[in-house]
Amino acid sequence: MYKSKLQVLLTLTLYLCSGLGFSPALGAARFETMQKMVVRCLSDQDAQTGSVRTIYRAGSTQGRLEEALTGSRQRLLVIDCPHVWAVDVETGKAEHMLDQDSDSKLHLPIISSRQKESAALEFGQEVDFFKTRGVKPVEGPLVEGKKTSIYNFVAGPVQFDLMVLESGLPLKLTVNAPRGKRVFEYVEYCTMPYEAEKFQVPPAVTVVEAPKPGFNAARRHYSTSGSATHEPTAPVKEIKTSYDLQIWQTYYYLFPEPALLVSAVKRMEADGTFDSLGGSPPACAFLASIFTQNPDKIAAWVEELKCLTPEHREQILPVALKWSGNEKAIELAGKITGGDNILLRELGSLSLAPDKLDKLEIVSPSHLDMLWGCFMASGDRRYLEKIMSVLPWLRKKDVELSQIIIAGAAEWSLTSNCYQHKKVMQICEEEMQNNPELKEQLTEILRRSRGK
Repeated sequence: MYKSKLQVLLTLTLYLCSGLGFSPALGAARFETMQKMVVRCLSDQDAQTGSVRTIYRAGSTQGRLEEALTGSRQRLLVIDCPHVWAVDVETGKAEHMLDQDSDSKLHLPIISSRQKESAALEFGQEVDFFKTRGVKPVEGPLVEGKKTSIYNFVAGPVQFDLMVLESGLPLKLTVNAPRGKRVFEYVEYCTMPYEAEKFQVPPAVTVVEAPKPGFNAARRHYSTSGSATHEPTAPVKEIKTSYDLQIWQTYYYLFPEPALLVSAVKRMEADGTFDSLGGSPPACAFLASIFTQNPDKIAAWVEELKCLTPEHREQILPVALKWSGNEKAIELAGKITGGDNILLRELGSLSLAPDKLDKLEIVSPSHLDMLWGCFMASGDRRYLEKIMSVLPWLRKKDVELSQIIIAGAAEWSLTSNCYQHKKVMQICEEEMQNNPELKEQLTEILRRSRGK
């Protein structure tokens, strides 16, 4: 790995986990100052609201992340290298973990990426990222009467634009990638006197050592980009956390555990998966595939899922039922559907069963996400073949811009999942050998996924 394993946990926290927090900074280093950043993170799916994070950074060893969730829930993480603490604020319990790298340093990646260039962009070091790459700022627009400058840098398919004030303080960072645009608005950015308590656990919190299997699992399954890199060797036994859900869902096809479906759906709802236009299509497709595989369990599952909020039960569950293609499931969907369904209107109501894919027209990146959801649930290569079918659009001249975007997203997703799944890499290798039309593109995808 080219970065400390500490970044593994931090990136995992930034993108996946819920209910994390602090603890006593053992032998805490003393600094004169620390940085404070309050950042609103927006994406194509939540362009109006987004999430707000408060980040503190002291030197190259101490960090703190706070993120407000729904209600009183809050994500909290404290790092005093090589020590890491995660606190569940609601229960008042914290787990202490020790990074084994002797040269471990703090890394606060802004985006999750395997690309070294992208992963090097960190909170608290935004301007340095551009300057060390020889980027010269150009004049930007006036913002509330204040002059600004713009730094622009392109790394592969990703473009970064940083707007700063004359003082050099960041105002906004925009990241354009094949999967969509993300915007980070800096509500506050300042250097302030060092406060040791910011890097300590609240007195009332009970700290315990994290179980070694759990911490090793986080390292085993997640790279510095926060992506799963090695497959689990045993099934998930229960779903209590976002991490449990991530592993269960990502590798379901290796260890099918349909008995955990209800608890998984509850976790998805708690994590806000169904409230995101980006997260709900693949989640519904994933569930649809499990419904297809277990038709005799559908009625009982629907009954147990009465605990969902009315909106999710009437708008999300019917989508998964209809996409399963099962007649009884479709009948049940008709009974619980409430009004106009945005997902079905925008993405269609056709069956996602593998033998029905010839009828599916890919007209949105969400269709790719749906196909990946089905693959994770089934491991059926036909879903990958459908995804690969759009790759030639990148080489054709008579295609629409929307098709180029979809094909770029397909290429990106195949590269990422080759890195995470042996089966995806194996299927890509076979298609590279047997499909002349895709040979050149799949060769490049496999090269990138191996980090060459």
